[in-house]
Amino acid sequence: MKVGLIDFDGKIPNYALMKLSTYYKKQGAGVILNEVPANVDRVYCSVLYTWNKAEAMKLQSMYKNIEYGGTGWDYKKELPQEVKKCEPDYSLYEIDDIYPNIRGIMKKETRLKKAKTLQKMGLGYTSRGCVRNCEFCVVPKKEGRFNQTAEIKDLINPKSNVITLLDNNFTADPYMVDKCKEIKERGLTVDISQGIDVRLLTDKQAKALSEIKHLRSVHYAWDLMKHEKQVMKGIKTLTNHIKKYKQMCFMLVGFNTTFEEDMYRFKKLVALKVDPYVMIYNKKYNTRLKHFARWVNGRIYKKCDWQEYEPWIRARKELTFNY
Repeated sequence: MKVGLIDFDGKIPNYALMKLSTYYKKQGAGVILNEVPANVDRVYCSVLYTWNKAEAMKLQSMYKNIEYGGTGWDYKKELPQEVKKCEPDYSLYEIDDIYPNIRGIMKKETRLKKAKTLQKMGLGYTSRGCVRNCEFCVVPKKEGRFNQTAEIKDLINPKSNVITLLDNNFTADPYMVDKCKEIKERGLTVDISQGIDVRLLTDKQAKALSEIKHLRSVHYAWDLMKHEKQVMKGIKTLTNHIKKYKQMCFMLVGFNTTFEEDMYRFKKLVALKVDPYVMIYNKKYNTRLKHFARWVNGRIYKKCDWQEYEPWIRARKELTFNY
């Protein structure tokens, strides 16, 4: 039996596909990732983002027996219990599967080193769900109320001292400080991939975060204007223990804020010396927001003001409608 697994739009190894790989290999099946021939017995495709669903559907013309999953396809769909119980297959991904998905301006050697780290890292959830019910987020509908699922030790790949936490609200975890302590004691480097909820952050939690090694910046979000006071308080708490150059703040745009409010949040963060990163809601097509994201995320704002940003100036002249 041959099984094909397609990671349609992931940037790091796909946890669900890794579990499917383990399940089928235990049954003696051959497993192929991504470059899947048409004559395999079964094909599973993971789609993480809703805006990629239509493109992924085109694979049906090649694979008649394809089955889709992932939040971007159907957030209600879950892995069968027998698959959920499997350990992730850390041999599924090769470096060449990860290397092309690493974005950002960096040397080839740096990109390769990062790909090697991601290929060997352990990953998984110690908790699922969230205590919040944000209108733009699918997590409460998909995972329900906050609940514990595993321990830090369960996420470790023996071949690496790096783990990626996929927990959707690590800061809401009543055992967060204890988990940070375990990460420190085990000498692990962690990527809290979904960020921290800075609005919930306590001084004790901030101190615990400062005592562990992070794979990248400690990131959090300022999604809505009404969160300003809580976000500012959280940044202050975090900064008591972690320098601002080690922080990053994600800004949701295109949901229910005006462009003026987006610019306000950007300027506020820059004034605080916190790096902002613009996230456009559901990849909503908006010419101004697209250029704004490039200007901010590419750190071009450090070289020129928004009104002097030539790609936006040219685009604005071409627009014949309200942007």
